[in-house]
Amino acid sequence: MRKRHKEKLKRSQRRIKNRVTIRTLFLLIITLIFNTYAWFTYFNTISAEITAHVDKWHVQFKVDDEVVEREFPIEIAHAYPGMVDVEKRVTVINDGEKDAVIDFAIKYVRIFNDIYIATDQMQSGETVPTGATTMHSSALLTKIQNDYPFYLSLTTENNTVESETEGILVINFSWAYESGDDNKDTTYGTTAYDFYAANPGKQAVEMVVKIIVKQRNETPSTPDPEPEP
Repeated sequence: MRKRHKEKLKRSQRRIKNRVTIRTLFLLIITLIFNTYAWFTYFNTISAEITAHVDKWHVQFKVDDEVVEREFPIEIAHAYPGMVDVEKRVTVINDGEKDAVIDFAIKYVRIFNDIYIATDQMQSGETVPTGATTMHSSALLTKIQNDYPFYLSLTTENNTVESETEGILVINFSWAYESGDDNKDTTYGTTAYDFYAANPGKQAVEMVVKIIVKQRNETPSTPDPEPEP
């Protein structure tokens, strides 16, 4: 009799234990659901209240009142001692909300039959023309300004263009009647004559100038993005 009573008591205890376990699991699940919902509601509320202003960053370029890309060609039809200077004025329009710093580079130059390429300014997928001499853009500009009797200058009236203002980049090509180097004048004067005789109608000098514009940043260690085209 006692044995039967003990077995009945054990079965009763197991049922109570099972009920407690199920109830505990149920309460745990309900708690998790409410906690998850509360976190989700809080997260979305906070996210909805966070706003940020992204400064507009846009610069465009004009040559002779025509909009051009950051890379644009310049052609010199005839180059000879005493020629009239060829000048191009590039207007840099900063209609963004950040001040911009202007710089430039010579990407490509053909002087008569000599071709030079600045490899540091080439984009992915571009190829070097056959027979071209490659070098860094700074070395290329130095070569043009020192190895020839003519003179190429690229200057900015103000290398910083403030927001909602304009800046000017002036490109000037000149060849004085007497450059001060008689040997260069004679050599390249003859080269020019022979070139025109062999290539009637072909431009004497062709170049591609690349304008580089970056944000003026208070934190120079952070790379500056290129402006939108």
